[in-house]
Amino acid sequence: MEILIWILFLVAVMWVFQLYMAVKQSQRFSNDLREIRLPGTTTTVGMGGYRYRGGRAFVAMAQKDGEVTGARILAGLTVFANSKPFDEIIGHKLSDLVEGRGVENQKFKVVEATKHAAKTLLEQNAQT
Repeated sequence: MEILIWILFLVAVMWVFQLYMAVKQSQRFSNDLREIRLPGTTTTVGMGGYRYRGGRAFVAMAQKDGEVTGARILAGLTVFANSKPFDEIIGHKLSDLVEGRGVENQKFKVVEATKHAAKTLLEQNAQT
């Protein structure tokens, strides 16, 4: 019985640690996005890929007048993923990115996340 209590305690500690690391990752990503948020731009984060098969990709994108002015991608494993610049799409039109043009050489999950972010920004532009 005592060993069961220790196992449950260990699982609880590991779960709390994982939650802590997830919060820290989210804070780091949010801080990194300040670099692309310039006055007059709108930003969003797109998600792509499969949850379990090959992981997810998150692409943050800033735009002004339908053109990408800044982008970052969250890459890495689990809570240890960090954002890095995604300069390949800077200067591209949102309408091109929704169609998948400009990201042909990227992984499927990155293409899907880029399309998602571009589509969201186009929809935001249409509402204003």
